[in-house]
Amino acid sequence: MELVVDGERTGTPEALWATSRQLRLLPQLETVRPRRVMIVAPHPDDEILGAAGLMLSLLVRGIPLEIIAVSDGEASHPLAVQQGLDLRSVRQGETVQALRRLGWSAPAVTRLGLPDGQISQNIETLVASLRARVRLGDLCLAPWWHDGHPDHDACGNATLSVTESVGAQCLGYLVWAWHWADPRGRDLPWSDCRRFDFDRRTAARKRWATGAFVSQTRPLGPDRDGDALLPPAVMRRFWRQYEVFVHPGGRAR
Repeated sequence: MELVVDGERTGTPEALWATSRQLRLLPQLETVRPRRVMIVAPHPDDEILGAAGLMLSLLVRGIPLEIIAVSDGEASHPLAVQQGLDLRSVRQGETVQALRRLGWSAPAVTRLGLPDGQISQNIETLVASLRARVRLGDLCLAPWWHDGHPDHDACGNATLSVTESVGAQCLGYLVWAWHWADPRGRDLPWSDCRRFDFDRRTAARKRWATGAFVSQTRPLGPDRDGDALLPPAVMRRFWRQYEVFVHPGGRAR
């Protein structure tokens, strides 16, 4: 798989996903009403890109949500950090703004502060932190455990382990899989996938929320790490009127 993004490498075109028969025929995700929802985000923006539509539907139903911010995404622009930019604070602020744009006026965000890019090396700390928070009856949203980015896979697997041990539910959201997977092939576990469709107003609010991540969607400047990390060709995958979630172990429902 290829996770490099630049002007020439923008991954699987959205036009191919739009014509994917497997994606079009996915069953709908059944309405869930958990006691509480924990959203595990390896980096600021992952939870919005992968699950903001579902999050908004839960918010309007009055279901308590909590974001587990595993890292602060401080390694996304190393040159900018070397030049004195407090990227950690920038990205923390972008997350709060994005969540407020979803309509969450006072977001509940628990920051673990694990090092960006080294989550797998700190997996015991992550598992312990999740065990201290996740309870029976919770629903956890985490990156799909085969999303393709080491931090994402580590968060997904840690969440799976904890939810199985306490009897909570787990759904995996997709971020980088849209970049490297083949819509016509078997890269995704189609039988375990479910679509969550939403209306245009929700899609518009999600798109507005993604616009809060200026550090990722726009260049920081000609002398600060060059091009945007998430150009429009990449962001189009997250501006759809649906999201896809994976249920573990072939037990999609």
